[in-house]
Amino acid sequence: MTTSIPLDRRLAVDGGRPYRPPETPWPRWPVPAPNAERNLSAVLHGGRWAISSPAYGDTALFERRFAADFARYVGTRHCVPVDHGSSALVVALESLGLGFGDAVLVPALTWTASATAALRAGLVPVLVDVDLDTGCVGPEDLDLSVEPRAVVAVHWASNMADIPALDAVTAPHGISVVEDCAQAHGATWQGRQAGSFGRLGCFSFQHGKVLSCGEGGAVVTDDDTLAPVLQELRADSRRYRSRATPPGELDLEESAGVQGANFCMSEFSAAVACAQLAALDEQHDVRNRNYALLTELVADLDEVRLLQPAPAQTRTSIYEGTIIFDELPAAMDNGAVATALTAELGRRFYVTDEPLHRSRLLQPWTKPLLAPLAERFTAIHRDRSYPKTEWLAAHTVQTHHSTFLGGERDMHDIAGAISKICAR
Repeated sequence: MTTSIPLDRRLAVDGGRPYRPPETPWPRWPVPAPNAERNLSAVLHGGRWAISSPAYGDTALFERRFAADFARYVGTRHCVPVDHGSSALVVALESLGLGFGDAVLVPALTWTASATAALRAGLVPVLVDVDLDTGCVGPEDLDLSVEPRAVVAVHWASNMADIPALDAVTAPHGISVVEDCAQAHGATWQGRQAGSFGRLGCFSFQHGKVLSCGEGGAVVTDDDTLAPVLQELRADSRRYRSRATPPGELDLEESAGVQGANFCMSEFSAAVACAQLAALDEQHDVRNRNYALLTELVADLDEVRLLQPAPAQTRTSIYEGTIIFDELPAAMDNGAVATALTAELGRRFYVTDEPLHRSRLLQPWTKPLLAPLAERFTAIHRDRSYPKTEWLAAHTVQTHHSTFLGGERDMHDIAGAISKICAR
């Protein structure tokens, strides 16, 4: 490793000189794509601000355009845009037609929305452990004893879950796999895109995601029977017209096959998403190149490594760069390491989200309407443990993907700061 440790070995948190000069900038996020401003102006002056706006002349909806573009990008026949990634999970689970209180397996190592979406759909999330190497749920982690009807398979940080392996276990039992791709836009498994393996794939386009429009989401599927159901669930029981939209009318018709709600993506969000999608792959190339360099730079450090994908994952989508400390520096937990790295580099490093089995954000008993689901949730989880999740939560430090949009010097600085902390 070419990075050297400064003569002042005191950590910045202890009053030492930071490894990286404070005035040295890091990449910002989000980065507006070239056509974003033009698209927004077209919406602002085009008279159609929502999917529920009347047709004017030949002004087409960006929502329809993004649905087609993103389905093509992922490689699925259908894409239904929604207002949030959480909404995508809700309508995806609702579309499966499960019964009230049915069990849905959710990894304990994920953001709370992966579990609360099940509760919002009238289902009980059952937390399961994850694979220690990837941070994703694996086939050996599935709990079939609770008779689950679906699995929310989360692609975590920069790694994809092995959906084909999960499907081999779940399909014989009629269990649907729903991919949570909020952290995996553009990732591939043996050349095939995340979101195209499960019965449904759910995406978030929230501010921090690699594909962002501020707030937004989408469900993708190859299932021709589920696609119109998804449309109705997100647009108050309405779906796209089967014929051309007459002037002054909506692109939606009251098909009313299933009662829905309003989870529609706005035209402003869709306009931004269309522009940002065109820049996504180029940004992936920069991030992945820098991540590979940082992997090399820390290779000589004892007990430190970067999270790596399974061999079958042929493309990485880095949402969070994850540094694993197999052995933490003396007298430090990973929270202290994250704080020290932040001070050394002037860039935020942090620990992963609190695992769901002890997260303050997953408390269904605080909502009276969820009482029957909360009772079963509590009973199921009374004696469960998640050792692999706990180990990863205690031994990893993360940083936002925009950290990897810089240059080689940035990676050398990160490696040098890690080396300085480990040598304290």
